Formats: sequence, C-alpha cells, structure tokens
Amino acid sequence: MYFNKLILFLIAVLFCSSMSAQTYVDREGLLLDTFLRDTAFIKNNFKANKIKYHKSEALPRQIGISKAIKDDVLQKGHWTRLDNGFSTWQLVIKVENATAINIYFSDLKLAATDELVIMGPKDKALKLDSWTSVSNFGTSPFRGNLLIIQFVGKTPGILPFTIKEIGIIEQSYERDFGDAAYCEISVNCPEGNDYSKIKNSVARILVKQGNSLFWCTGSLINNTATDGTPYFLTANHCGNSSTPEDYSDWVFDFGFESPDCDIPASEPAKNTVYGSRLLANAPDGIDSYSDFKLLMLKQGVPAAAKPFYVGWDRSGDIANKGVSIHHPQGDIKMISSYLQPLTSTDYYDRTENTDGRYWKVNWSDSQSGHGVTEGGSSGSPIYNEQGLLVGTLTGGDASCNFPDEPDWYGKFSYHWESNGNDSATSLKYWLDPLNTNTEVLKGTDLDTNNITANFSAESTRITLGSGVEFTNLSQGGIDEYEWRFEGGEPKTSTEKNPGIIRYYHSGIFDVSLVVRTGTSRDSLIRKDYMAVSSYAFPTVTRRFTKIMLGSIAPGKVNVSVFSGNGAKAGQIDKPVVSDNGELKIDLQNFRSGIYILLLDIDGFKQTYKVVLVK
Repeated sequence: MYFNKLILFLIAVLFCSSMSAQTYVDREGLLLDTFLRDTAFIKNNFKANKIKYHKSEALPRQIGISKAIKDDVLQKGHWTRLDNGFSTWQLVIKVENATAINIYFSDLKLAATDELVIMGPKDKALKLDSWTSVSNFGTSPFRGNLLIIQFVGKTPGILPFTIKEIGIIEQSYERDFGDAAYCEISVNCPEGNDYSKIKNSVARILVKQGNSLFWCTGSLINNTATDGTPYFLTANHCGNSSTPEDYSDWVFDFGFESPDCDIPASEPAKNTVYGSRLLANAPDGIDSYSDFKLLMLKQGVPAAAKPFYVGWDRSGDIANKGVSIHHPQGDIKMISSYLQPLTSTDYYDRTENTDGRYWKVNWSDSQSGHGVTEGGSSGSPIYNEQGLLVGTLTGGDASCNFPDEPDWYGKFSYHWESNGNDSATSLKYWLDPLNTNTEVLKGTDLDTNNITANFSAESTRITLGSGVEFTNLSQGGIDEYEWRFEGGEPKTSTEKNPGIIRYYHSGIFDVSLVVRTGTSRDSLIRKDYMAVSSYAFPTVTRRFTKIMLGSIAPGKVNVSVFSGNGAKAGQIDKPVVSDNGELKIDLQNFRSGIYILLLDIDGFKQTYKVVLVK
C-alpha cells in the first residue's frame, strides 16, 4: 500500500511539475520501513571522529567518502509497468550511521519523456529531465541514511544512466541541519545589508578528491569582458589533487542561506550547479605560493539564484575594513567582519612583510556578534570596504572559542600572475581577456531579464576526426537555441547543449550561437574559433607518406618540402587527394634525411615532420 502511494507521489512530481533541467520540488513524508524489499544496504567505512583536523594546516575538513557502486546494487532496483505505457524503476539505498548521502551519476542521457527523481527522508526531492546539461555529475547531499532513486521512462529494463558512486557523509548536526559553531552570523543579519548582491556570488562546494569528500567555499568572479562567463574562485588546497573526473563531480550550492538574521528551523532552499573544469591554480605549497584555484562551472548559475559576478581589486592596497562571506562546516551562508586594516604577511606568520603572499585578518565584534571562520570556509572571499574581492581563505586560528586569533587569506594581487605567468598558474589570462591591465573591476549581476548568448569549447585546437564538447554559458530565460558549426558534424543544433561535434575537415572554422525568447534575440559568433589539423603517417618512410585531410577539393592543396635546416628542397605539383580525403605524397626524388612538409590548404598552413630512409 505504501509502495503504491510512493509511486503515485513520484509520478505526480515527475509529470505535474512545470520545471525543467534540474530543480528541487516539494515532497511528503515517507514511511521508510516499508521499502526494505527494494533496499540495497551499503556498509559505512567512514568515521568522522577519527579524522584529526586543524584549520591552521590549510587542509579542508573531510566530511565523508565515496564508494563505488557494484552492478548487484543496481539489480536491487524494482521495475513497475504503468497503465499509461510508461515504466518506473526504483532503488532504495540505505547506509548505516550516515547523516547524509549523495549520488554520483555517469552517462546520463534522459530522453524527452524521461525524468529522474532523487529524494531522502527529510529534504526536497531533486528532479532531473532531458534539459539537464551534464551527463557526469554528483548531487548535493540528502540528509538521512536512506536515499530513494526513481526513474520514469518508456523503455522498461533500460536505464539511461549509471550510478558510479555513492557519497557517505557523517557530521554530528546539533540541529536539524548544519554544523556551524554557535558564534557564526547569518549573512542576512544587519552586517550583510551592504552585501545583498555580493552574497549571491558565494557558493558552498562539495569537493571530491578521489574517494574523499570535503566542504569548501568559493565565489563567482567577474572578468573584464563582463560577459557572464562562470569563472569560480576558491582555494587550491580544496581538492589540490582532484582529477578532471573529480572536478566534474564537484557540486556548487548557491543561495543556501537563512532568509533573515535567525538560524532557520529547517534547511533552506538552494540552487545547485553541477560540475566544473580546472583552469588555473597556484602550485602546491602554501609557504611559497598564494593558494588559489580558478574553475569554470559546467553550467550557468540559475537565474533564480540571482547570480552576481564579484568585482576585484588587484592593486595590493591594504583594506581598512570589510567582511568575508562563507559556509562554515558546509552550513548556511555566514558573514564575518573586520574593522582594522589587513596586514601583509607570509602564511601563518604574524610579522608584517610588505612582499608577503597573504593578508592576515583579525575578526571584530559587530552588531550581531563576533563571526569567525571554520573548516568549510576555505576558499571563501574577503572583501575590502568597496565590496571588492582581495583574497581567498587558506586557514588560521580564529574560532568561536578564540575569536581574537587571526586567519590568513591568499592575496588576489599575488594570485594575478605572481605564482607563474602562464594561463595554468595565473588569473590574468582568464580575468582580463581584453588585456585592459586594469587593477580594479566592479562586480555585476547582469540583467537576467535580458538574454545573452555565450559558450566555450573544451578545446579549440584539435586533430582531424576529433570530437569536441561545447558548453552553453548563455544567460537569461532562453526559449530557443540555434547553433552553427562551420566544418563540423552535425553542422547545426537546436539543443541547449549540442553534445559532441566532430570535425572531418582541416582548417579554421567559425562557431555561432543565436538565442531567442519572445521578441528578444542575441547572437555570438566566434570567428576562427576551431583550428583542425590533419596528420601524417607514417612519419618514417622509404618513399610515400600520407596525410589525412578529410573532405577537401584537391585544387586547394599546395605542398612544399623543406630540408631539416630550413632550406626549400622542392615542391609537390598537383598532389592527388583520394575520395576518402587521403593525400599521398611521393618522396622518391628526395635523398634520405629529415624533411618538413608545408601544406597550404586554401590559406590554412600546417607542417609535418617526415624522416626519409632509403
């Protein structure tokens, strides 16, 4: 009886909600003991009280682990055929002694009529549909030791996703949710009145590093193009050895805060963004570098979160007063104030050093109390009196029991290009794409009533036949998408996220996106955005070498041959391109040696190294 009620409830959630992509929806209480026949029991090997933590060591606080899910766990799922032609699949997972659980999906490919619901015994249900723009991701935690996963689709017996891991979190919550210490101050207390927009840049991060889970904090950050690119700044020690796959599983919760100055009785709503990609970071070593990490979020932040892209000040000028906004212990958003100037130091050094990499801060009493930072606050921004970001939290000694002890924030001015001068170790390359050399940039909330076309590619230089995934970064309430991929396959797409585009032609190609809603329209053309190179084989030959060109008119190809010392050795007249795009080059008239082949394909030039052995 209760099982049938659950099915009816979840179907109502799936088909009666006017939501899209991914969203949290209301749910009702469940009699959980009735689901034992479908329950997969997972052993909990994590004990939080055995993990020693000291904030001064600049390590994020571990809150849990992830465990791989074996096929026999998925086989616990139960299929039910419905009268309307759809089928449902339900899996219940229970973890002993867990205080919260989350799920890591891979290969999610929901059809237009498919929908997926994940729910725990306490929180709102998470609903996913075909508009979900990521295929490999982790969810936010659901409180409790039990999780229900429900899929509805038209094809029984086939799941359009894989559950690769389950996250097991163990925190000793002193109230219904949250674990921040007693002295922390809600961001919507009077101390936060001047930061009502800036706070919307800050998000809680569920960090994944291998099979370890941590809380950290970070913020959206503006760039000189002010184009809404979802750059996200945090601390490098938050997942300092995370892999690209781990970064795809990071979870970012925006708007997770109390509606007022009081600590709420129940967990507030949040807007979740799934997945990220590492762009730049300081090298490891907080004594030698400034501990920053810049990410690109794989999704735009939902308009409901009122995203703000925080401004910054890289001048290195000392801030006289300001605040930090953070998520201590992964709790709701809190604010801590300082009313005396920051001090330039090295990490965990109380002696002033004008060339130091860190800002030392001492927190102050304020109207609502004396806020500090905790584990989970790592990576959070500290602002100057103008509300501009000047640093990111590494660690320190401040706590509710010792509120007068200092904390240390890596300097934004040092992050800029002092850890290294390339795109992988500095912020300059990413946050000043217009090369303005500005030292101060205001923040922006972008008018979400307007729509803006924007996108990026995981790589813009690829070899012939390769595929590339484009990330939609457009902003606003968009109804229609029109992609065009010059030289790509497919050539067009009307999907929000077009998937993998493959290139079978050599050359340099444009990519464009047009977005529409009602009478509004915006477009973006990235000229010469994709550079597709052909390749030669074999590279060591007695006579012939072949170059794969893809589909191209033979008359557009010219081949010049240069010796290893750069002198021109000859010209290949009227090279023949086969029907399958293969250019065969005969080197019979050349002596043994190293040669460079220069192809000019209708103005696009590419070189190849070949060793001729006779």
